[in-house]
Amino acid sequence: MRFLRTRLARVLAGVVIAALAGTWAAGAVQDKHEVARMTEKMKSVCVGRFLVDLPEEAEYELTRPRIAGLNIAAHEETDDAFQTRVNQRKAQIEATPDRSGGRKNLEMIREVKNDYGVTGKIFVHGRTVTEGQSSDGLTVERYRYEGVAVEALVHGNGVSVDFSTDFYNPDSISLLFKLISQLVPNPSNAIPTEPGFCIDRAYIRDPLNADQGEEVMMAAWLPSRPDVAFKLMLAAGTEPDQQGLLERSADSNTRFAADLGGGVSTIRADQRTIGGLVGEELVERFVEDNNAVVYSFWWEVNGTEDDVFVPHIAFTMDTGISKHGPVSSSLSEGAAIGLWDKVAASFRRRPSETKKSVTEASLTPIGTSAFAGDSCPESGWWECADSRGGTEVLGGARQYIRHGDRMPQALLLSAPTVWERFRGLQPSFETSERTAWRLIDKRSRQRVPPAVPLARTTPVGSASVTIGSGSRDIPHQHVAPGSFAGTGLPCPASGWWRCEDSHALDGTRWFALGSLLPPATFAVAPGIFGRAANAPKAIQRRSAWRLMRLADTPYDASEHTTGEGILPHSGAPPVEHS
Repeated sequence: MRFLRTRLARVLAGVVIAALAGTWAAGAVQDKHEVARMTEKMKSVCVGRFLVDLPEEAEYELTRPRIAGLNIAAHEETDDAFQTRVNQRKAQIEATPDRSGGRKNLEMIREVKNDYGVTGKIFVHGRTVTEGQSSDGLTVERYRYEGVAVEALVHGNGVSVDFSTDFYNPDSISLLFKLISQLVPNPSNAIPTEPGFCIDRAYIRDPLNADQGEEVMMAAWLPSRPDVAFKLMLAAGTEPDQQGLLERSADSNTRFAADLGGGVSTIRADQRTIGGLVGEELVERFVEDNNAVVYSFWWEVNGTEDDVFVPHIAFTMDTGISKHGPVSSSLSEGAAIGLWDKVAASFRRRPSETKKSVTEASLTPIGTSAFAGDSCPESGWWECADSRGGTEVLGGARQYIRHGDRMPQALLLSAPTVWERFRGLQPSFETSERTAWRLIDKRSRQRVPPAVPLARTTPVGSASVTIGSGSRDIPHQHVAPGSFAGTGLPCPASGWWRCEDSHALDGTRWFALGSLLPPATFAVAPGIFGRAANAPKAIQRRSAWRLMRLADTPYDASEHTTGEGILPHSGAPPVEHS
């Protein structure tokens, strides 16, 4: 009898286990079908510099974008509504008293526009000054903090974008001008084909540096599953946390074990690499106070301080969310994990983004404006706007200014009277407005005279160009950058030509249309032609020239007397021709 009872118990246990296994298997199959149905059609969303695929039904918004300390907001708006809002804002700022109770609250208003159809105005107002002193017990140190409120209201292609901050370093306002010059409206949130940073209805073209602190957040939800929500937060240039996600979670669970009891269980806790980025993943099941079972998914990359392509990343999915507190997850555990794995695995860097540092190739466009007192956004030659009408500028109307230097206030030189000439005086004055400067040529360093004179061009009346091994006559307007011409041939187009011999002293030079292209100049070792003081220090020989950029005149031609893009020389040592 005991044998029969034992045998019967074993049979019943086997039946129960088989039934449970069958139920589990059926549930797993059902979960797979559910995930496949939800993710059958996906759409890509650009968030910052990255893409993520969401179910086609998903709705989303990009919020809280921030770059260079400026908050950014974008929305659809008609041209008329935008102009009305700008005028109203200007009136509000002007009507607000300044810090001393006066009527100088609005310090600057500038119209701005860029090459992508964006126009608008920048307001600088609301200057605040905080002064005081601090002491460490031994010394007393005075401090002074000064800042201004900055707003930029711009509009293009039916999209308005507002940049704003209540407290900004007055010396950093040039960053705002630069950001606006890089802003591209994107009303449909299409995936950009060029490097840059996606925000709602627009994107900002590179270059952007990690120290500008770009940030953005995406929130997404599923109409058919209102308790399911995604969040993606990106922040570049932030200091990595000392503790990672898993370490923080372990410490938290240890401290609150008594309160949590059996209400939380860990499903996954490990490293996970997604899109080439190594992060940490934490998946947990919670039983809330109302017995609702919910799931939490979290993937985090700690980020770096100096790489916009490895920002701090926090990507989450939660189930059981409602306005009235937690509700049981509409997705089973298997379906929730399947959906999370599908969406999370799609996170990747946008293909047009490259690992190359954005500081290596500056994209500050020719024609960019900067004002006296601003930080120079690009090393190069800048032209003073006050030099028009024959007015001279001390140091020249075109000046070389290095990146980061403060743009100067131009000292203008007026024509001296007869008496002033007799006394040897040069009258000068400054305008009441800040001097405006325009970038006209970009170079990595100031052009300086070579140690030996370079060969001159000889003007002629006709032109031909050599392309590859052939030669033919080409009109000026059809000569494209990259074309070649050789020594002794007429220059086919006015512009900047680079010598193809890397050891030549010539580098890149400006030649006029029709002038005979010169030979290249090469330095020789001391003593090759004897030890005499007047012995040649260089030789010249035939070479090839490559057109780098078309230009009717060298930008700094007013400082030259040679008619070429090189500085004149005098008293230089002789050159041996070969």
